[in-house]
Amino acid sequence: AKLGCELIELGPINRSIHKIDEEVKIADLPRLKGLYQGLLEELIG
Repeated sequence: AKLGCELIELGPINRSIHKIDEEVKIADLPRLKGLYQGLLEELIG
């Protein structure tokens, strides 16, 4: 990212984040779906 650009990183936090074979717990998927869906609806309506 260019200097001065703001960003938000969101998603699951776990031991495999940003590593080979990154994984997400199945139990976290409904919450993540809602988070990403709500964000996209706000951004692109």
